Amino acid sequence: MEILLLPSVPPAVWVPVQNPHELVTRHVAQFAVLMYSLARRTDLRYVDVVRGETEEAVGGGTNYRLVVVAAAGSATARYECLVWGVPGSRSDTWKLRRFRKIHS
Repeated sequence: MEILLLPSVPPAVWVPVQNPHELVTRHVAQFAVLMYSLARRTDLRYVDVVRGETEEAVGGGTNYRLVVVAAAGSATARYECLVWGVPGSRSDTWKLRRFRKIHS
């Protein structure tokens, strides 16, 4: 009997986004707000990205954990969102995993 030892996979590490206003990060944030708004039938509009982190996803792609500002009418609020996707791919392959209001 032969035993095959596989190298251990290091745990994924969240890396801070250096510039939350870079194009890819803004697009991911806009995608998150749009998908949430469509799913919940709300009139939520993207305003800004406050901060974010990325990690390489198991099996490929990238996880984005972002704090975004969105507006409903004249009221704004912060939301934490988790999005998975492959930069440069079509939007129908991206997934909104979590979107929740941050209560302060």
